[in-house]
Amino acid sequence: MGDLVMSEFAKLKHLERFETELQMTWADGTENKIAYSDLRYWCPCAKCSPRRDSEDLAANLLAEISSLRNAKPDVEKVGGYALHFEWSDGCNSGIYRFERLWDLALSKDPDGGRHFVHGAW
Repeated sequence: MGDLVMSEFAKLKHLERFETELQMTWADGTENKIAYSDLRYWCPCAKCSPRRDSEDLAANLLAEISSLRNAKPDVEKVGGYALHFEWSDGCNSGIYRFERLWDLALSKDPDGGRHFVHGAW
């Protein structure tokens, strides 16, 4: 099922937070996991996204994330299409569309190789 396209299944059905990762179960029964450090790195907000535009900036972002303690974030559903993660430290601005989470769970670049562009993609 790894080649499924996001539009081929419905929505996120269940979410469980573990010590270092998030497990998601989708409506078609597929289960994926994402490390919290990956969620932090791939934050889609206007503050974090530009920090992945060059190798130097991305290295600085990775160093910052690795200095943070690994903690379970609080999670809120945003409509029927996204999740918002609230960290005790670090950025709390990102809204992660389900498509973005799906790509992250499959170890794909959720930005599709694009540099930061202001606005939703």
